[in-house]
Amino acid sequence: MSTVRRFWIEFAFDRSGPLPDGPVVRLYQGVGVTGFDERDALSMVADMLPGDEPLPPVQRITPDISLADLPPLSPPYFGVPVWRGVWFPPDNLRTGPTWRPHGVAPAEERAARFGRPTPVTGLSRTWWDDIPHIGRLGTPLMWIHQPKLGRDKWDSSVDMTRILAAEDPRHGDLLREALAHMISQRPTPDEWFDPIGARFADQEQLVEYLQAFHDYLFGDRTAPIPPPGVDEQ
Repeated sequence: MSTVRRFWIEFAFDRSGPLPDGPVVRLYQGVGVTGFDERDALSMVADMLPGDEPLPPVQRITPDISLADLPPLSPPYFGVPVWRGVWFPPDNLRTGPTWRPHGVAPAEERAARFGRPTPVTGLSRTWWDDIPHIGRLGTPLMWIHQPKLGRDKWDSSVDMTRILAAEDPRHGDLLREALAHMISQRPTPDEWFDPIGARFADQEQLVEYLQAFHDYLFGDRTAPIPPPGVDEQ
């Protein structure tokens, strides 16, 4: 059986300008790929882009990366999955690949140890899977909106989200794009209830909440609207 290797792939972007538009922005910080060779790794990254959109020029490929012997890259951006797929910072150490070849599900411990992927059975996409950068922005896009946090925790989490977006323009750009997508897609209250747990009266109330959150982070709104139920915790 062929042995998979771990590659870190960096692409050549114009770092002096704004972030690139579209899905290619996911490659901006580099990507980790577990594959059989460089060609296999690059083919999986290419599959992440829509249609005939080409990969940006490759700047550097670091093979056989290890947390025990780091190349000159930021450690939080490393993951060490042993199954074939593409993985992303920063949650990859906990979750493994955020993209896998078609027909491959997260491997069980035994299968992962030997590099044997598990066939997908009965999996379906959810509305939040299509949110841009959801794998990197789960906290500000999803989890801080849970009413079970309570008002004090929710207030402090939203304020910290605003500070981080202002201090790191790159992070702020990703979050702004993701929020704009969420608002434009107009999720229903039932969709939002799973997995957030906040029960909105109707779609208009939900969209108003999301728009207020967006405008507080990136506009001139002085305060966001709290989610339903947060004051009851």
